[in-house]
Amino acid sequence: MFDESKSLYAKKISPFVQVGVVIAIILVFNLFTLGFKSVGLFADPGNPWLITTSFVLFYALVNSVLSIASDNQNKYWLHSIISYVILLVLGCFIAYLFSGLTIDEAGSYRWILLIFSMSYILFLAIVRTMKRIVRIAQKQDRALRGEE
Repeated sequence: MFDESKSLYAKKISPFVQVGVVIAIILVFNLFTLGFKSVGLFADPGNPWLITTSFVLFYALVNSVLSIASDNQNKYWLHSIISYVILLVLGCFIAYLFSGLTIDEAGSYRWILLIFSMSYILFLAIVRTMKRIVRIAQKQDRALRGEE
């Protein structure tokens, strides 16, 4: 009934692909708010920064969950962190282009992004630790059944 090959946890999606999708979504949302702004809705100039920070957190969560499927954790971490930095740079640039505000002028978004960045590293570490614990438990289970 449940096809495990279709499971989210079994999919091996590159962090670079993930960040590309998130950047595209940030652009789409900013274009929508630009359209709404032209009609008089969503007039807050900080909206592009809100969109960017929201999707940075979304990337951090999804990327951490998808790291479960990776075979080489070290390589995945390296690619994930590089992708995260790319997302921060491009996301902030997009937010600046759409809002005309620097990160300092936009309010507390610098601190929010700093907290999200630290949380992202923590998410990756938690998932990596959980994966290691599961691997140890599976190894002990095989040994108890005499399969090793």
